[in-house]
Amino acid sequence: MVSALAALVLGAAAALALQAPAQAQTPTCKPSYCNNLDPQATHCADDARNVESFWYRGSSPWLQNTLLELRYSPACDTAWVRTTGGDCFDVWRPCVSVLQVSGGPELQGGPSGGQKWTNMWSFRSYVRGCFRSGADLHLDGCTAWR
Repeated sequence: MVSALAALVLGAAAALALQAPAQAQTPTCKPSYCNNLDPQATHCADDARNVESFWYRGSSPWLQNTLLELRYSPACDTAWVRTTGGDCFDVWRPCVSVLQVSGGPELQGGPSGGQKWTNMWSFRSYVRGCFRSGADLHLDGCTAWR
């Protein structure tokens, strides 16, 4: 009984070890043509890494313990902001995360619980990730310009 169970466990472990790792999808946009697109929908998020991140420590009670990450995709040469946590909601709890683009647009995203992100912009521009909060949505914490 013990040897049959051991053989079953070893067989299952061997089968798992032989499975190929998940392959990243080819992005559906090319660098310089990904601006203002969703990083998940375009598969640019598949090879993403953090450039910089921080935990919110400002005065908004709706953002406490929210993580902001400035993300970068080498395949798409783009950046975006991803947040985890937060409890923002329109006019009652005003706060957003933004990707600021030097000389360009400001792309807004969550946070409204869970994990949210902004659309992307070319990493050839200077970009940074920020929180905005309060009735006037003032800047309330940012990464460095990259």
